Amino acid sequence: MTESPQTTTQTAAPSRARGGASVIALAVLAGMLLGGGGLWLYRSLTQPADQSEQIQLAMQNLARSQQSLQQIQSEFEVLRGQLVLEESTRKGLEKSLLSTQTELAQTREQLAFYEQLLPPGPSGSITVRALEVSKRGDLLEYKVLLQRNAPEGKPFSGRLQFQLTGRQDGKNVKIDLTPSSGPDSGLAESSVEQTDPLILNFNQFQRAMGWLALPPGFEPTALTLNVLEGSVIRASRQEKIAQPD
Repeated sequence: MTESPQTTTQTAAPSRARGGASVIALAVLAGMLLGGGGLWLYRSLTQPADQSEQIQLAMQNLARSQQSLQQIQSEFEVLRGQLVLEESTRKGLEKSLLSTQTELAQTREQLAFYEQLLPPGPSGSITVRALEVSKRGDLLEYKVLLQRNAPEGKPFSGRLQFQLTGRQDGKNVKIDLTPSSGPDSGLAESSVEQTDPLILNFNQFQRAMGWLALPPGFEPTALTLNVLEGSVIRASRQEKIAQPD
């Protein structure tokens, strides 16, 4: 039995329709698969990049923090060094002050002890406590310590007078000595006017030291010290002069 051409044509049409639908379905599925895979690939590629940037940013922040910490530590070390130096200086000053106060207390005790040993004497009286004389070539070096019994009185004003006894041109003579600037008097003197070393102005104690010029060819034997108030001798002391070896 022979099929008619119309029947064959009708049978082939539905088959082509079903094939076209399948192709469309496969295309849609492939598109879905491709779309999902693209999204996954995008996320896979972008997420690590974001994390890397965050890590780099964190490392940069850490580096800045470490640098700031090092700077703070450096400043701290400088301040601590200054503090140690200031503490050492303070302790040194405290030690020096304590030593000075101790020495001052000892000096006051010694002064009080010596004052008890001295005869009271009349108020305002002056005593030559010490006189040292030594010959240095054509000069005499002297050291004097005076004391006055007037702790609450008016300061004493006067001057020292040195009289030298000895031989000159085969004769015994006594002369007044004048001050000298000392062994370095040959050097250029300062233009500043020098004060008179023989002037006295003190209340309880006075130390004086200096040089006296000897006349040429004079052989000294003794030196007399007078403490003058105006023309009045308030105290006197004599010392023999030892000849140098």
